[in-house]
Amino acid sequence: METIKNITSLCPECLAKIEGSKYVEDGKVYIMKKCPDHGVFITLVSNDADHYNLMEECFDVDRAGAKSSLTDVERGCPFDCGLCPSHKQDTCLAVVEVTDRCNMKCTYCFANSSMDDSLDPDMDTIRKMFETVKKCQNDPTCIQISGGEPTLRNDLPEIIKMGKDIGIDHIELNTNGIRISKDQDYFDKITSAGIDAVYLGFDGVSDDIYKQRTGRELLEVKKEVIKRCERAGIGVVLVPLVAKDYNLHEVGKIIDFAAERVPAVRGVHFQPVFYSGRSPSERENKVTILDLLEAIEEQTDGQLKVSNFTPSLMPHAHCGATCLTLIDNGGFLPLTNVSLGAVKSASDVASKTKKSIMGRWKGLEKEKESKPSCGDLLVKSSCCEKPLSDITVKGSCCEKPVTDVLPKSKPDMSGWADFIEMSKNNYLTISTMAFQDVWSYEQDRAENCCIHVVTRDGRFIPFCNYNMTSCNGDFLYRDAA
Repeated sequence: METIKNITSLCPECLAKIEGSKYVEDGKVYIMKKCPDHGVFITLVSNDADHYNLMEECFDVDRAGAKSSLTDVERGCPFDCGLCPSHKQDTCLAVVEVTDRCNMKCTYCFANSSMDDSLDPDMDTIRKMFETVKKCQNDPTCIQISGGEPTLRNDLPEIIKMGKDIGIDHIELNTNGIRISKDQDYFDKITSAGIDAVYLGFDGVSDDIYKQRTGRELLEVKKEVIKRCERAGIGVVLVPLVAKDYNLHEVGKIIDFAAERVPAVRGVHFQPVFYSGRSPSERENKVTILDLLEAIEEQTDGQLKVSNFTPSLMPHAHCGATCLTLIDNGGFLPLTNVSLGAVKSASDVASKTKKSIMGRWKGLEKEKESKPSCGDLLVKSSCCEKPLSDITVKGSCCEKPVTDVLPKSKPDMSGWADFIEMSKNNYLTISTMAFQDVWSYEQDRAENCCIHVVTRDGRFIPFCNYNMTSCNGDFLYRDAA
């Protein structure tokens, strides 16, 4: 057993702060921690220590600190969230929950939603939550309206408009899509109010999957939501919860489904199951980041490789992984690869991508004058629309000549500007987020979290802390926030 580092964590039984260690055994990475009252707990973090270390070597994010702290340090992380002065990162996405209600009863639900409308925040409270975002988040301000199921609120269009009036730059809607698929008038009001993107729960491409988790056939519902968003010009990010013995075998089909619907679908954001809120007590269905990436490589016949996924924009190497790929004529052209190492600056992203592609597309070598760089591509992700130069992409690598995936009907496209034009509407961002639960919790990851839930009393709480649940079902923050 080789110890990697000592960590501060939480007891799964009592949520007390305890010490532990991260170590390698038989090529796998584990966390082991000990509570004086409840004993020793061990959990698997990664099934390949080499890949785990590679992600750290390829990681380089320098994010600004929090714009404003709202609470003092008294008990220490994770018990003073607000944000407290010890928090190291600003907010990249603020989650505003406008209801605890939901019209489904999923077997997995980190929010443990109910149907009690008396718990919904009123408009004045939501206004204060938006104002907290403007006060504490660096520009551009990006929020996700969530719940519960936000579309259960008839006044959701008014909520969205209020956010825009206050000055929120980007608003995405986290939804299961049921009401949107059935109520065109309601959806029209949402779009008119200024919604920027839809973050759509999407666990698979067969109704057998949805029936396992929800007891309902929902695939046609999801397809209808995408069609309505496409007509309205609203980008969609598909968000599959992933668990073994549930839908891990469908991740390749989900990516193919998304690719066929680009540019209406702009991304797939896989969320491996984490054990918070309402979820089965057995943890055998846990999926690590590497489990997911290996499944993607196998199920896409190697078009998307494990090596094409680099550490995501999150300010910790093991919070997630991202692949940016172009799609054309049914093929994938990944632009990211860990082999090129960490990118030190925005210009490095553009220059590495351009250098990699120029030698593979006939005609690019003739481009002498300054042309639009890869940094000019718009990446309309689940967080906000921004140039590629504004996000951290760890290198680029074309696995095949661009001409292999260009449609035969476009033989004239031979220059860098043409490549840029083709790319604007033919990309797909494939990402995954390894949210922490009480078993895998590491305090330093929480201190660096940039996804924050806005509470009704005007605080910011890191997402994993907010949804942290003991194995007995007790929340660290959610019930009291």
